[in-house]
Parts: sequence; C-alpha cells; structure tokens
Amino acid sequence: MATELENGPVPVVTETVERLSPSLVRVGLGGPGLAGFATLGVPDEAVVLQVPGAEAGRWYTVRRWEPGRLTVDIVLHPGGLGGEWAARAQVGDRLTITHRNSWFRRPDPARWQLLVGDVTALPALGRIVEESADRLPTTVLVEVPHREDAQELPGAQVRWMHTAGLGRVPSRLGELVRGAQLPPGPGYVYVAGEASATRAVRRHLRRELALPAGSYGVVGYWRAEQEKWLARVAETGTDTAAIYAEELEAGGDLEDVRARYEERLATLGL
Repeated sequence: MATELENGPVPVVTETVERLSPSLVRVGLGGPGLAGFATLGVPDEAVVLQVPGAEAGRWYTVRRWEPGRLTVDIVLHPGGLGGEWAARAQVGDRLTITHRNSWFRRPDPARWQLLVGDVTALPALGRIVEESADRLPTTVLVEVPHREDAQELPGAQVRWMHTAGLGRVPSRLGELVRGAQLPPGPGYVYVAGEASATRAVRRHLRRELALPAGSYGVVGYWRAEQEKWLARVAETGTDTAAIYAEELEAGGDLEDVRARYEERLATLGL
C-alpha cells in the first residue's frame, strides 16, 4: 500500500539529465530535501514524483540511491506527464516526492528468479539484477519498443523482445512468460508492465502453472488507452479503490487479492 512520507512532501532538484536510449531518460535528483531521506532497502522501491507544471504525480522506480541523491529512469511517451517533462528536463528543475511504495516480495527460500517486464519495468529489473544476480541465478525477459533500449545487465541471462509501437499495439509479455522455462526448486517470478497484459500473465501463473502463493508477484504499471478505460470507469460508476479495499479486507495472499480485484473489474467490463 502506498504511504505518504512521514515528514511530508520532499522537494528535490534536478542535478543531471542523461538520454539513455530512444525510450529512456535518466534523471539525477538531489538537494537539501534529501538529507533525511533514507532508502527503503528494497530493489523496486518507487516514489511519486510531481514534475514541474503538473498537479498530480506519477510513480517512478528509484533506479539507484546514494545518500543525498536519487536516480530515476523515465520512459518517454506522448501524453505522459513525466515523460513529456523528461524530454525537456533541465538541470535546476524542481520536483516534489510525495509517496513511496514497493511490490517486489521474493521469499527467502528462493533459489532462482525470473524477472519479466516491458520498458517501464526496466529500471526496477535493472536494480534487482544489480543487487542480487551475483548470488541468485537470474533470468530477465524484457519487451522494448526500440532495439536500442537494450541495456547491459551483468550477471543475468537476458532476452530482449522488440515490439515496435509498444503502447499503440498490444504488449507481448504473455508470450515471453509462456515461453519461459522455470528452473527446478523454489524460485520467484516477478512480472511488471501493461495492466491488461499482466492480468493475463497472473491468470497463467495461477491457473495454468499453479504456482504456490508467495512464489510470484505481478504488477500492472500502466494501462494502454488509459483515457478510454477511465471513461468506462466513469460510465459504470465503479469505485475501483473501494473494490480493492474490500478485497484487501477479505484477506489472503496479495496475489489472491489482486486476482479477485481484477475478476470483479472484468465482470464490469473493465
């Protein structure tokens, strides 16, 4: 569950801007506001960043953390608040951090990990690899819109899938997951990307592979045709937050909660 920062919003200043690839810009953030800001100590920790000129914030993975400095990789795409800012970001730009969260829950008995995501998940997958691939056999499957978006991920076995027009054409995360061979013994499968694609992946892991609770985590980072989906939510009068809260209250493994939530949305045509 997303949590607000204990001492309120944290102001930060853009210190560096680096174009990594056709789809990604790396932004280094610093400033006095980060003096008392500590890492959560989890590899997919994320923060809500409110960029200049925007009234609302968006979630971004902390790609790297050092005392007093926070690095995020932002995906460039039309219509995205953060992406449009990152395309023109300048040193000295001021932003605000308001919330933080994480979703990666690898169990201690895991002896291997399979990490799957589209380009929006690449910052999280990169940090997970950086922090654990030297001690845990790691396979990474990544879907990117441009071949040049591929990065070095030392220590992991990596497969890149090029989907031109990702965001305008359906994600192929399901194809990546179905083609993966899971190693023997206890492990952890982590999948993040477009919401409809991750919904199908979760169903595959739960129903077809029958993976035990706690051995996988699936997160919908973004939604294709977001405006149309929000319009359908408004038309149906659905309170998605209330539905999720009800399923959370009903209890069970977090993936069970997410599955029940998505099933309820599906019955409403969402």
